[in-house]
Amino acid sequence: MSAGGHPRLDGIDLPTSYILGVIYDDESLTLEMDFHLLDGHPRYAAPEDGAEGCYRKGFVRFADLDDLRLRKAKPEAGRDVDYSDIYSATIEGDYANISSGWGEIELTARSIQIALD
Repeated sequence: MSAGGHPRLDGIDLPTSYILGVIYDDESLTLEMDFHLLDGHPRYAAPEDGAEGCYRKGFVRFADLDDLRLRKAKPEAGRDVDYSDIYSATIEGDYANISSGWGEIELTARSIQIALD
């Protein structure tokens, strides 16, 4: 695991994963993900047809939020930004800090669920 201490992230490389969507309501924040699985992950399968890695869709859901800070990215004029890119990510205990093309998310939550489809 290259980012964070959550046991469900063992064998997942967050900085080379992608955020597909962000869903926020009064009770939770959910990141729809395309997780990059590493060789040691139980759901890993060798890439086929020249693919760059093993990716599986899933989500990270933060609920019972104690603190939430969102800063939406403001790309420079004329510059293309891939909102799905993750620049850095830490999910440890009840704390998460994720910097991506979408923006920066920093939070503490009593419940953090991570699942693969």
